[in-house]
Parts: sequence; C-alpha cells; structure tokens
Amino acid sequence: MVEKRIKRVISKPAVSVKEGEEVKQPSEELQKAGRPKRACLFCQSKTNPSYTDTNVLRRFVTDRAKIVPKLKSNLCSKHQRIATKQIKYARHLALFPFTPKV
Repeated sequence: MVEKRIKRVISKPAVSVKEGEEVKQPSEELQKAGRPKRACLFCQSKTNPSYTDTNVLRRFVTDRAKIVPKLKSNLCSKHQRIATKQIKYARHLALFPFTPKV
C-alpha cells in the first residue's frame, strides 16, 4: 500500500494546468529570456563575402587587424567561414594589412 501511494504522488504534475492552456517547456522560456538572435548581414542581402569588397570586410577586422569572432560579428557559421577565408585571401593580395598601422 505504501508503494502505491508514493507512485501516485510522483506521477502527479507539480503545476496544475487548466483545460485549454498550453504547457510551456523550460527550453522555450530560456530562449525568450536570452538575448534576441540577430540576422546575418550576408543572409539578409543574399550575398556572399568577397575579397574585393574591402569596405564590407573591414567590419569584420579589428583595429589590430584581427578577425572578429562569430559572436561579435553576428554572422552565421557558413558566412563566418567564408568571410575569414576572404579576409586571408585579401591579405595575401595586399588589399588588407597583416599587421596594424602604427
């Protein structure tokens, strides 16, 4: 008898839910509480980064000539990889500096 009572208590939901209400999952609440997602610059314009667009690529390089990480540049993974390769290619062609100007 004691075991049956314990099973019943454990199986009951902790929060009472009325009929017709949706039950929110914890993951949904955590997503709303975090910072909002920002859209990728290249996904919005439906273009790809190019080594010839040095003005656009300068947004993704710091004043010390370091490539900005994905979280700060707000690019998606695909375009971050492409932008990194294009910056390195532009450096090789002397369109971008390897080191900052002093």
